[in-house]
Amino acid sequence: MKHRITRLALGIVSLALVAGFAPAPYQAQYIETSKGWGTAVADYNGDGHDDVFITGHDEHDRIWNWTPSGYVASPQVLPHVDRHDCDAGDVNRDGRMDFYCAVGADKGTGSGPNELWMQQVDGTFAKMAHNGAEDRYGSGRRPIFFDFNHDGWPDIYLTNEQHAGGNESINRVFVSRKGQHFDEVQTIATGSLGWGCVAKGDINGDGWDDLLVCNDDGPSRLFLNNQTGDFKALMSPALVGKHWIWAQLKDLNQDGKLDLISLVDGSTVEVWLNSGDGLFFESRLFEGKLPKPGKSLTVGDFNHDGRPDIYVALADKSCKSTQHDLAADVVFWGNQNGLWDKGQLTQDYDGCGHEVQTLDGDKVLLVNGGSKKPGPNYVLTWSPD
Repeated sequence: MKHRITRLALGIVSLALVAGFAPAPYQAQYIETSKGWGTAVADYNGDGHDDVFITGHDEHDRIWNWTPSGYVASPQVLPHVDRHDCDAGDVNRDGRMDFYCAVGADKGTGSGPNELWMQQVDGTFAKMAHNGAEDRYGSGRRPIFFDFNHDGWPDIYLTNEQHAGGNESINRVFVSRKGQHFDEVQTIATGSLGWGCVAKGDINGDGWDDLLVCNDDGPSRLFLNNQTGDFKALMSPALVGKHWIWAQLKDLNQDGKLDLISLVDGSTVEVWLNSGDGLFFESRLFEGKLPKPGKSLTVGDFNHDGRPDIYVALADKSCKSTQHDLAADVVFWGNQNGLWDKGQLTQDYDGCGHEVQTLDGDKVLLVNGGSKKPGPNYVLTWSPD
């Protein structure tokens, strides 16, 4: 299979901009061709740089480690299972990054226990059996580590896809018992609430982790931690009548409060600043229309000017059949007025735009392989403005 960006060969290639306000050129390093159910970006080897883990129930799920000359595949390849998204965290607080993966279960009719992989002293990973968070009959989709009970040990929120006529497959909270085991607890964030995306952050500034959940076919939700073993639902204008494809919580205006960036109906990027009280996301600061359907977004300072930028992966509708994406991605570049200017990249690549994540605060991991078809994946790097 060829892996193309603007008709150039594999490896490090330079690209220009069609229009917009970003510096050119930027570079794209080809990583691998794989399916792409999710990503688990983290500094796994403790060298101060984010490493790449693209997950997608194919035969070569592995971590790619950062090096000064590019990303290099680690020798350990995980066994082939129906692995979906994963998240990284130091589960037993030994200073080494571990990861937890959601595993499918034959559309809710079979068994697929989720995986907890613990990093060993030699840098390899061993699967922890009987960890309490297997949820073996759930159709696992997207997990996230967060500190639910404020004790410093990473807990897990897991989203599941509900299949008609299948086993019970609902979103769950698993609380860590000092890194040795997980116990499930019931909360108002438990249930069939959607699995499209999940994010954590302290929305109301009380020091406790809150949650954001994108529903794949219904209303999205914000949950505030009530500090007594449960959540309370946050009602906000940012939720009303909105179908979020993707969303993140980031402090965009550097006031110490997490703001909301949402990809609404795949057609619009919205930014809602955090008021710090009441409904928190009460007025929309910015709305950016997209020329093609958006699939995922991520935030970082990609052109190194000290202002947050928003990268949005797009995919044209014909890509499902052609496996060649002609929908060039969009970057909303932060400007000096506290808003964003839209720029569109010149891209012509195999695979379909699927998911993006930020690396080291200033690079983009672009996953072009989807949940059903493999595609080439790249790390995009911009030169300083």
